[in-house]
Formats: sequence, structure tokens, C-alpha cells
Amino acid sequence: MDKDFVTQEQIEKARSVDLLDYVKRTEPNNIERCGQDEYRLKDHDSLVISNGKFNWFSRGIGGSNAIDFLVKVRGVEFRDAVRELAGESFTYTADKRAPPNVPKREPASKQDYVPFFELPQANDHNDDVIQYLKGRGMEESVINACIEGKLLYQAKAYRKPLYFIEDGDKKPLYDDVDEKKHRHESIKGGCIFVGYDNQQNPKFACERATDSDFKKDVFGSNKAYSFCMPPVSSDSNRVYVFEGVIDCISHASIAQIGGTDWDGHRLSLGGVSAVALKTFLENNPQVTQVYLGLDNDAPGKNATERIIKEVLENDSLNHVNIYVAPPPVGKDYNDTLLFMQAQIKERKLQSEKQSDINTAHETPKPPIGKKRSVAVL
Repeated sequence: MDKDFVTQEQIEKARSVDLLDYVKRTEPNNIERCGQDEYRLKDHDSLVISNGKFNWFSRGIGGSNAIDFLVKVRGVEFRDAVRELAGESFTYTADKRAPPNVPKREPASKQDYVPFFELPQANDHNDDVIQYLKGRGMEESVINACIEGKLLYQAKAYRKPLYFIEDGDKKPLYDDVDEKKHRHESIKGGCIFVGYDNQQNPKFACERATDSDFKKDVFGSNKAYSFCMPPVSSDSNRVYVFEGVIDCISHASIAQIGGTDWDGHRLSLGGVSAVALKTFLENNPQVTQVYLGLDNDAPGKNATERIIKEVLENDSLNHVNIYVAPPPVGKDYNDTLLFMQAQIKERKLQSEKQSDINTAHETPKPPIGKKRSVAVL
């Protein structure tokens, strides 16, 4: 049979292979349960497999069968993926993984592909970002503090994944995954949340739309250096840990509204992996108290248990005390913030109504300069 050709019968047979069963069989040490019917890959913790489908949230990639998984995630050619799943001669193994969607230009021996990280271009204002985050209940002073600290800004456009390619003369070329020469998509810019290393070099960024549910990590981001809000006191020994950036800012807003004296770092994991926390603790040995504020759902609870175990089993972290502090209301701390804001608004309305009632029942005062009339009963 021609190796460059696959039949419709082979394709249908390949499509019938259950994705989860296939991954468990070929990558048994690279998959873990994160919910009742959800699984994550250890090498890509933002990729979730559920109900025969997968979503790679940080890349905005998804698929509905094992063919899509091999092609979009593992970089396998379509015909090879079909032959593998249909039980033909091609055999996929973990050591044959290729970067997904790498432009096919020349043999690997002539070109070196490495992830290229670059912050999206900033807009000349942050108006949309501020309004979006305020609409989600966050305090403007907290938002402005993030902007002033260069942790947050508004982009001009959403980035597409880029690769930095060195040719034979070591000259950099820039291409996105479809090999066209445009650098950005022409879409209204959104929130860019930035993470830094110990030398204050940006190493991570995630972007979130202000007008849709679109969100992803900027290509080439290093999750070990995720978004982290600093404490007021530089020698604080506490860190609050969340799944996402929105919860970091929500928690800071809750503390400000409530007038609490809580002071500490606020770290986003960018998912449920403990990579960012481990790096943070290694780089901040003065931190001895860790509060896990992950989502109050099955994946969040499972991740909390796993992270506690990983920290306790790490001999280099014997000085760390770890506490579980899930959101008191709702799934996450943004839900808690919105509930708190709604309660404040309701109390304010009730107070205004009561004030109007009291005013309506007050005894009218006599006009100035005239004697008060006496009612005769």
C-alpha cells in the first residue's frame, strides 16, 4: 500500500479509537485524573481530556478524537496518525513527540526551532482593561497598583503563537503556525498579565479578552514564573495561591474592601500545576506560610490534595507550613468578591430606603419666624 495514502476505511477505524484509552495505553505515566470524568497530561497541565474530547486551554486548541490529539498536540502527520490508530505499521511513542504545529520548512538538521517569548505590544491606554476588571467587581485602586507594578496592561491585539527560527546564517525569522507573515490578529486588545523571574525579566504572560471568553498563555511563556502580586512588606512570610490571575486580584480587592491587615504575596499557578509554587518557594526562602485558595470544585480540591502532598514530601520545604483556604462563597474568589459586592450594594439600598422612610415620618418643622400651631384634640 502507498504510505502516502490512507483509505476512508482506515480513517473511520482511527476515528473510532477512544482518546482516553489510547493515551492511557501509550502514555500511562503522563496522565492523571483531575475530576470525576476529567484527566490532565503531566507535560501539558492545561490540556484536559473529558468525554472523548480534549481542550488545550493555554493554546486555544481542541479536538474530538484521537486523530486530532496526535496531529494537533503531538505533531504527527495526519496519515501516520491514521495508520497508528488503525493498527498499521507506523508506531507512535513518546520519544517521537514533536512541537505541535511547527512549520515544515527544511529538515531539522538545518534549522533549530525553539519557543520564542515576547510580550504583546502595549496599547496607549488601559481603559478597556480597567473597565473589564471593575465590571468583575475588582477595586480600581488594586487594578491600578497592578498596572503601576507592570504586572498588567492592555495589548493592541491578541498574539498568535510564534516560533523563533534560526536559519543557516543565524538570522531570526518570524512565522506563525500557518506560515503566513502576519504577526498579530486584528482583534481588540485585552488584558495582559505578566510574570517575572528573580532578575525582574518577564518570563510569563497570559492574555484574556475584555469582550469574550478568549484566554490563553502567550506562546513561549514559562509557567515556573507565573503572575505574582507582591506584598506591602518586602519581608512578608506568607503567600496565597490561586489557580488564576483573576482570583489574585479578587482576593486583594476583598482584603481592601474588608479592611483586613492581610499582607503577603498572591501567586497564580496558571492552572493546577505546582511548578510555579515550587519555583516561588525556592526563590523566596523567607516564605514559611502557604495558603491554598484553589477553586472550590473537584479539580481544585484534587489539585489541593496533590500540592499538599508534593510540598510535604519535599525535604527542602520542611520549613513551610501549608493551609487550605478555599473561597468561602462560590467556586472561586471572584465569585466571593461578586457576592460581597452584591451584599454591600443591597445593604446600601436598604439603608437608603430606611432613610427615605424616616424622612417621610418626620414631624414637619414650622416655617421660620412663625409660631408653632397647637393641635387641639
